[in-house]
Amino acid sequence: MAAPKKRTAGSSKKTTHNALPGSIYLNKNRYWWKVKLPGEPSIKARPLTPIGARFATTDYSVAIEIAKALLEKHLFETSQNSQGDIVNIASLVSAYMEYANDYYVDSEGTPTKEPGNIRYSVRPLVDLFANLPIEEFGPLRLKEVRQRMIELGWCRKLINKRVCIIKRMFKWAVSEQIVSPVILHGLQAVVGLKRGRCKAKEKQRVLPVEEKYVHMVLDYTTKVVAAMIRLQLLSSMRPGEVVIMRPCDIDRSGEIWHYYPYKYKTQHLDDPTLRRIISIGPKGQEILRPFLLRKDDSYCFTPQESEQDRRIRQFKFRKTPISCGNKPGSNKKEDPNRKPGNAYDTTSYGKAIRYAIKAARKAGLQVPDWTAYQLRHTAATKVRKEYGYESAGAALGHTNMSATAIYAERNQGLADEAALKFG
Repeated sequence: MAAPKKRTAGSSKKTTHNALPGSIYLNKNRYWWKVKLPGEPSIKARPLTPIGARFATTDYSVAIEIAKALLEKHLFETSQNSQGDIVNIASLVSAYMEYANDYYVDSEGTPTKEPGNIRYSVRPLVDLFANLPIEEFGPLRLKEVRQRMIELGWCRKLINKRVCIIKRMFKWAVSEQIVSPVILHGLQAVVGLKRGRCKAKEKQRVLPVEEKYVHMVLDYTTKVVAAMIRLQLLSSMRPGEVVIMRPCDIDRSGEIWHYYPYKYKTQHLDDPTLRRIISIGPKGQEILRPFLLRKDDSYCFTPQESEQDRRIRQFKFRKTPISCGNKPGSNKKEDPNRKPGNAYDTTSYGKAIRYAIKAARKAGLQVPDWTAYQLRHTAATKVRKEYGYESAGAALGHTNMSATAIYAERNQGLADEAALKFG
């Protein structure tokens, strides 16, 4: 269909395009799309704005392509397929997401975080090339997606990981005979970004947090969260391992307790030599002992118990006399929208730490931001300093010493002693 005749500024007369629902029209010499997309409750007017532009396009051909891309992106985000066949990038991504949701599950059948990682990774791809036929996607298109990731402010290592996820999607598509192997071969020629040779920013290295800053915040959180922090600092556990502790997972028969998490990072490898075992010494046992007085299959650390402790502390330090204001329990909703759960996850645990840091600062303490993952770095560095590289790797659960180097900072003191003696 030929492009419509230009109209005067401010005109709202509509033009139509047979390949698209709704109508494309000029609004102040720029193209908009008035349409009700599948699943939407009403008609909505959308500016047809190219990626990276501030305003809607003035080119009719460009407007058509943007509208097609918006339609495919909407169908992808709402898990719908306009044709049923895998013919363009959006339908390919939808098919791969369906596969990923079924494939990336833990031993209990619960989806892992990987489908979420995939969805974030392919978002720039869908933004740019939702309506592009699969056979037209090649190395240069992949570099355009990578450039989009740089413009979004992603760091270099993250971009390389997410580009690899896109390549993995095409590898799966080849195995399903959806895509020609020639396309995958071309995409594999795109090498990762190198440090200092690209415009992508570098991620700041995660460093250990000083123990004094950890101890500063313990008085500004609940007993439950404080116990989790102290236990993680002593055992080098991952945050995801400390939040799922249960009495039935802890072997208390020996002098040193052994904690066997029922979910752990390398579980999907199905290698018995990689079974995660966490040693808990006397100090950790003392912290953990009060939280073992419950059912064997219950979680040791629960938000419910933490909330009870928070309310007790709040009442203890209240400034309003008991004869005035709300009495304990009188200002509590019978059926709140959000109730404390039976277990923490890494997100809620991280939020609890941030709240504690904020409370400590409000009390006048100078505490920098730190996370639960930094506790693992701190514990590993301490073990490495006292007992060596191999012990730190064992505490972290690593079989590869190069992975240990990420967490355990180099003991510069040993190098200084050697320099003092030999240098």
